[in-house]
Amino acid sequence: MKTYLSELWKATNKRILFMFFLMALILVIFNALSGGYILRAENFANLIRQVTVVAILSVGMTMVIVLGHIDLSVGSALGMFGAITAALIDQANMDPVLAVTIIIVAGFLVGCLHGVLVYYLNIPAFVVTLGGLIAYRGVTQYVARQSIPVRTEWIKAIAQNFTPDYLSYFILALVIIVPVILTFMNRASIKNAQLPVKTPLWTEIVKLAVISLIAVVVIVPLIKGEGIPIQAVVLLIAAVVVGFISRNTPFGHYVYAIGGNSQAARYSGVSISRNTVLVFGLMTMLSAICGIITISELSAAAPDIGDLKELEAIAACVIGGASLAGGSGAIGMSILGALIMASIKNGMSMMGVVAQTQKIVLGTVLVFAVALDQWSRRGKGR
Repeated sequence: MKTYLSELWKATNKRILFMFFLMALILVIFNALSGGYILRAENFANLIRQVTVVAILSVGMTMVIVLGHIDLSVGSALGMFGAITAALIDQANMDPVLAVTIIIVAGFLVGCLHGVLVYYLNIPAFVVTLGGLIAYRGVTQYVARQSIPVRTEWIKAIAQNFTPDYLSYFILALVIIVPVILTFMNRASIKNAQLPVKTPLWTEIVKLAVISLIAVVVIVPLIKGEGIPIQAVVLLIAAVVVGFISRNTPFGHYVYAIGGNSQAARYSGVSISRNTVLVFGLMTMLSAICGIITISELSAAAPDIGDLKELEAIAACVIGGASLAGGSGAIGMSILGALIMASIKNGMSMMGVVAQTQKIVLGTVLVFAVALDQWSRRGKGR
């Protein structure tokens, strides 16, 4: 028994374990202080809706940080693309599907422009995106100087409606089954390559059982309530797609290689220019999607939407363990970092803590997370 526990401990990512423990601790403490309200289905659904935009932004921000850069424009870009979407539909009478398509494509192209300026003109990403932060906020305030209503029902449904039960159970089944399939496919590919499988099968099974348990604990209460928020499904799709790209495609491997050692990556034949442009394009495209979600939630576009969202996304990535020096970071961990921040904010709101104090606490948590990360890296001799 002791041997099995030792093997399981060695196969476990300690940071993931600590993050889940911290998340559980936060929920338990605030649930006790709020008289059991925090873990109710309606509040849990509200928590997920609160975290969606920051979590989606953190998906793209993780890739940017892994590459060794930073993007300060995502909050302002969110506001700009949201305002333009509302204006195209309400004021230009454009077909909503066409307007949303144009905005998502435009988001990708604007992000690619960021990448071009960073790589080809050698302008620091901090400066390029800081300029974007200022300029895009100005565009938002100009376009939405008066609130623009969103009347299209399917757009409002993105952030205001929930999945029906049959779709919720289907999503639950996918969350449980897909990791199982990927795990056994990965083990089979390692064996086919005649390489040793370092992780015992039984430890993989334990991990899959834990994933399944977490999925059931999170999703079933939502189903018993109103269902899974549709915007949470958008987050799930973004996380799965970008996560798969980052872990299982040459593009993803190149991004980590560039962030780890750009000179070595260049000598290995990796196109730094193309990958830089694509990463920034992906980031701003996700910002455009978040802009659509935001105007859906508010049923309107306002001049201040997206304020400080870039800082929340960066904080989520850092809390999740992404290194600002580049080369390391995981999308799932960044989303977990966003959930931890949202849980603290949600819990403090339930306790009636004023907004100013909430900011102080969140800032302290961010600094503590970075200090803990740096301490752990020194402990490993990095």
